[in-house]
Order: sequence, then C-alpha cells, then structure tokens
Amino acid sequence: MSSLREPTDALLAALSAAQEQRGQRPNLVDGPDGPECEWAAFERATMHKAVNAARSENGLSPAPIEAIINAELQAVGHSDYSRKFAYFCAELVSQ
Repeated sequence: MSSLREPTDALLAALSAAQEQRGQRPNLVDGPDGPECEWAAFERATMHKAVNAARSENGLSPAPIEAIINAELQAVGHSDYSRKFAYFCAELVSQ
C-alpha cells in the first residue's frame, strides 16, 4: 500500500472536503440505483473528478463513473469507509 499512500491521502482530502458540505446538499437526486441523497452523488462526483485529474497527470485516459461507483461499493460497510473509498480510488489512479 505504500506506493498508494500519497494518492490515497490526496483523494481522502478531496473526499473529506466534500463531506464537510453534506449539510448544503439535503435533497434527493437520481442515483445509479434510484433516488439517493444529493450529498452522496456530490461526493462520488468529487472523487470522479479527483481521480481523473490524477489519471491525467499520469498520462492515463479518464476512468468511467462506473469505476468510481465500484470503488465506493467496495468501501461501503467498512468502519473506515472514507479511507477505503479513497484507497480504492487511488488504485484507479495507477491503472
């Protein structure tokens, strides 16, 4: 995991900043599996943007939103959800 520490930390910082805005996004929106909290969609979009910015810096093509959704699903249920989500997204940065 050491090679993923830096991108994980950067992505965790992006996710944490997005999570601080949850109170500003109280509505329901259409999500991949039906209605979901607007803040959840915003956090996923934030991670998608951050992953693709890092991928671009590495000369890689953009990752599809489905890859971010998959990373998020792998993190759901973990006590350290935010770090896991960031870690699984960091794996996308190096692929």
